[in-house]
Amino acid sequence: MSHLTHTYARGRLLNRKGGSAFTLIELLAVLAIISILIALLLPTFSSSKAKAQGLYCLKNLRQLQLGWTMYADEHQDHLPGVIGGSSPGPGVWVSGWMDFSSSPDNTNTLYLTDRRFSQLGPYDVPARIYRCPADRSTVNIGGAVFPRVRSMSMNCWMNYLGTVPIGQDKYRVFRKTGDIVDPPPSKAWVFMDEREDSINDGLFQTNLKGRGKLAKIVDYPASYHARAAGISFADGHAEIKRWHDRRTIPALRSNQAIQLDVPSPDNPDVAWLQEHSSSPIAESY
Repeated sequence: MSHLTHTYARGRLLNRKGGSAFTLIELLAVLAIISILIALLLPTFSSSKAKAQGLYCLKNLRQLQLGWTMYADEHQDHLPGVIGGSSPGPGVWVSGWMDFSSSPDNTNTLYLTDRRFSQLGPYDVPARIYRCPADRSTVNIGGAVFPRVRSMSMNCWMNYLGTVPIGQDKYRVFRKTGDIVDPPPSKAWVFMDEREDSINDGLFQTNLKGRGKLAKIVDYPASYHARAAGISFADGHAEIKRWHDRRTIPALRSNQAIQLDVPSPDNPDVAWLQEHSSSPIAESY
């Protein structure tokens, strides 16, 4: 018997007696099956992770919305204020400016939880809920990488306190909870995930003047949850809102701000935001 024949026979004998050895073909077959199973299961795992992040985001939004409601309850129904710009100070729902620089605003949780800088600070609204779990944006400060602290923004028509014109001469700025009639509280949005390359101050601006072919996207909503964003409403509920127009969800550019206030004619997502943000002053209740 040749050496090769002897080796093959010995391998077959080990398989029959002890079951402790595999042929190369059997090993390759097992690896192929494992690869197929992994390929089949990966989409399921990804989908489950996305759903879990969406549920966690909704939980955060409900808690944030509860803080907003509690503030109004304790201030004669007056709403927390929202303003553009980066200057921290009292009288606004949140302070700080998000960008991709080494500015301490990107990591300063006091701007979220301290009553000197946030009207929601006293209402059991921890810093972690200001950031969507699917937001992976970071900044480099002193050679170390840190997650940014906020991905939530507020509807600019909910008690806008700024002096820069946003159309408040023609559209309602809601000052008190009783003002929120058109749209009604169940349809008037308050907080939303904003894209990491769009977010800056705590204000999410929706241009209400430009309609249809004149529509613009001023700030971009997030699309972390399968082309959708988490949104809360004045009646206290929160939901995941899916976007339908590709112009609303352009590709993210790592650590680079996207151009804001761009034309987006006949965009149904912009129309949805306009319908759920405010209403013309000229219309009667």
